[in-house]
Amino acid sequence: MKYIYSDKPVETAAVAVTDVIRKHIFNGERVLWILSGGSGTAVALNASKELMDLDLSRLFVSMTDERYGEVGHKDENWQQLLDAGFQLPGANLYRPLTVQDVEKTTADFNDWLLDQLKKADYKIGIFGIGTDGHTAGIKPHSRAVTSPNLASSFIGDDFERITITFNTIKQLDEVIIQASGPDKKAVIDSLLHKNIPLDDQPAQILKQVPTATIYTNNKEN
Repeated sequence: MKYIYSDKPVETAAVAVTDVIRKHIFNGERVLWILSGGSGTAVALNASKELMDLDLSRLFVSMTDERYGEVGHKDENWQQLLDAGFQLPGANLYRPLTVQDVEKTTADFNDWLLDQLKKADYKIGIFGIGTDGHTAGIKPHSRAVTSPNLASSFIGDDFERITITFNTIKQLDEVIIQASGPDKKAVIDSLLHKNIPLDDQPAQILKQVPTATIYTNNKEN
């Protein structure tokens, strides 16, 4: 895993994402881009602004995870992206939440991921890391850790969540990770320098992606 220190990690990560997507779109490739909520929102927003001049018809976009509920509820990651001004005219956008129950919503998301992972020439994701070691919506010791599917759902201590799983992450070609602030320093250090069981620190899975880069304003120990 490559480590990049920056006093502007969000902007630096966004430039990296933009450069990768531009390269593969220019090459005529089909690109799958998985976004994250939280601190990843700003990365996605900044990158999207730099992609507006491209023909995005071969770009397919969705989320790493979602908080289940009615479409447009205040905690929905996709809605928060839209409220922040995210837009990608011409791209193929998949909003995980639908009007279906959680089981059907998760199954539909799983089917969409299955199709896109098969068809994409290049697959890139934006990820964050929680202080508890989670990434995407994969919380430690949740059933998402052991799911054999591409998407899983579970009731957490904060939200009912739908998330991609390890099986999806391992099929990505590249991950851009943005984790900044003093509260993230300990979990970043443990991710980089320790091999912790995935059940205890799901973010360890990011080290299995061929190209993984973490952008942070924490200096490496």
